[in-house]
Amino acid sequence: MSTFRMRKPRVLAFFALESGLIVGVLYALAYLTLNFNPLMLEQDLAFSIYGTGVLFIGCLVSTRLANLGDDLNFRRELVIFSAVSFVIGLVSFAAVWAVSGKLSLPAFLVLEGAVAVPTSVALWRWLALRYEVYALRERVLIVGSGESAKQTCRWINDSHADEYQIVGFAAENESQLGQALTQGSRVTSTFATMPDFCDANVDRIIVALDEKRGKLPIKELLDLRLRGVEVEESTSFFERNSGKICVETLLPSWLIFGEGFKTSKVRSALKRFVDVCQAGALLLVAWPIMLLTAVAIKIESPGPVLYRQRRMGLNGREFDVLKFRSMVQDAEKKSGPQWAQQNDPRVTRVGRFIRKVRIDELPQLINVFKGDMSFVGPRPERRHFVEQLEEKIPFYGLRMTVRPGVTGWAQVEYRYGSTEEDALEKLKYDLYYIKNNNLLLDLWIALKTVRVVLMGSGAV
Repeated sequence: MSTFRMRKPRVLAFFALESGLIVGVLYALAYLTLNFNPLMLEQDLAFSIYGTGVLFIGCLVSTRLANLGDDLNFRRELVIFSAVSFVIGLVSFAAVWAVSGKLSLPAFLVLEGAVAVPTSVALWRWLALRYEVYALRERVLIVGSGESAKQTCRWINDSHADEYQIVGFAAENESQLGQALTQGSRVTSTFATMPDFCDANVDRIIVALDEKRGKLPIKELLDLRLRGVEVEESTSFFERNSGKICVETLLPSWLIFGEGFKTSKVRSALKRFVDVCQAGALLLVAWPIMLLTAVAIKIESPGPVLYRQRRMGLNGREFDVLKFRSMVQDAEKKSGPQWAQQNDPRVTRVGRFIRKVRIDELPQLINVFKGDMSFVGPRPERRHFVEQLEEKIPFYGLRMTVRPGVTGWAQVEYRYGSTEEDALEKLKYDLYYIKNNNLLLDLWIALKTVRVVLMGSGAV
């Protein structure tokens, strides 16, 4: 049986099912609309349904929602799909109304579909995941028998056991066959016997060698790749499924030759335009809160309302970041630079509240207007800590290849960090953002920031 049987047919079948679901929902909406409004003409029924269907299926593809289990988190894509569908529905409704001068069936369908289609897809996805309708688990062979291979196995079993089944390890030496390495998974193949072993047992190969130089079974992996077996390096697999990049096993060659890290003058200009628009919109909404915060800070404790601190930004250039003062004045006069801690005695009562709901970060919108910061990006850090962390954490300096942000992927995915271990973990998320940043990811981060603010999570 061909190992190509599962992955791509699964994606295509799932996409076909969801496309049919979308068309079915639009048929039901058209039927209900015509029944409630008999004066609406029916001659454009087929065009309305299939034209609108193409519109929403295009949204499905553009937001990558068609590939269940092939993304970091389908809920993230679902939120983006819903937002894009709603915006496109409103715009299309207004456009059709403006062109035709009447409320025609296509206008109603795009508006109704903007709500009904994402809701139906969400319900279907929930059922598909709950009852495992979508597919069987992918069978995975891990190439390697060292610590990297064991870590990969443990991470899959702990975090993605519903998507992937470990069928074993492939080791270089035949003497290791049958040896249990971790969590009951054994060496089931050698490099030389991989093609025969994988023919009917494996859907995906993950290469997790501690040392690839002179050890990589190139001939066998190429043979399997040409047969249709998915072959993936462990760093790429980890990135795709976790939303972060594993710094501990990261090789410079992966950064140099891998996809991502795309930038251009057009992309930079577009991101800058969106930054200014987002900062301006938030400032218009938040200025009353900022005014009340300034008054509360002034009443509670002596000292300035705003706190300025030197931080390192794009390409290591230092700038003064602005925040509402949440600590007593001269909080570091005796202790020197240090991270904030849980229940930090230097934090005032007003400061504790504004830190919890992120109000203290709002003055950074001024930094966005000045061009020192972006709306979304890695958190800006002080030179004192950057120099310490660069000595101990590989690739830490890569955070400064983009503008720092008011919010960011690491900020919404990970708690507030006050140790070197936390800095390492947050770097993994920052590198993922730098490699994959685009406007859709920025939109998702902005939406998650709202949830973090409402939940009051991660603050100290």
